[in-house]
Amino acid sequence: MQLTFRDVEKAFEIEEETLYQWLNKQAMPAIKANDQYYFNSVEVLEWALKNRIRLTTGALKLCEKSRQGQDVITPALIRGGVYFGLQGRLREEILGKVLDLLVLPEHIQKPALKEMLLSREQAGTTGIGNGIAIPHVKHPVVLAGMEPVVGLFFLEKAVDFASRDGEGVHTLFIILSSSFKWHLSLLSRLAFCLQDEDVKSALKRRSQGEEILAAFQVAESKAAKIL
Repeated sequence: MQLTFRDVEKAFEIEEETLYQWLNKQAMPAIKANDQYYFNSVEVLEWALKNRIRLTTGALKLCEKSRQGQDVITPALIRGGVYFGLQGRLREEILGKVLDLLVLPEHIQKPALKEMLLSREQAGTTGIGNGIAIPHVKHPVVLAGMEPVVGLFFLEKAVDFASRDGEGVHTLFIILSSSFKWHLSLLSRLAFCLQDEDVKSALKRRSQGEEILAAFQVAESKAAKIL
């Protein structure tokens, strides 16, 4: 979805000066044509996550016009599952083990999917800081024919994902979806839930899977009220 300067300014509840600062000093992704800035909604959301920009209710509405009143992240987490004690020293090793654990449709070729995930990491880290990374493929349409899946993995030891804050990753959310619309909905809803204090507490304590899912469900219910 393409956004205008005014769309972003209004959605994130910021002044024009702040948006120019994001563009000029914090490398916010945008295309300039005919003296106008245009933004890709997925790129903006990923940038906001990495730069710890507060995801406002307006930004959430902007990203999720097609998912109003629906739970998005919780059903995907239930499909993907919560896993503890994942061992590995390198991104390549970790991503391979993650895919081995996920239950995916038979037509999804896991070796090829791993290469796509690694290619996305090479294009730019999915580490968003605070020890969290959100691996995903650059072109979700290649996963056509599958329901959205989000797997949550707690690593035994932190692994370098080249996150901007320099902190190793110990908590991994992997997003797999069959369309750009679903990808955007999952990413935006996950970003919203990660701002919730109960969700942050459950992740920090590495609570049982049921407690983590409950925390996400409660946080997501707040999003449903907004939308």
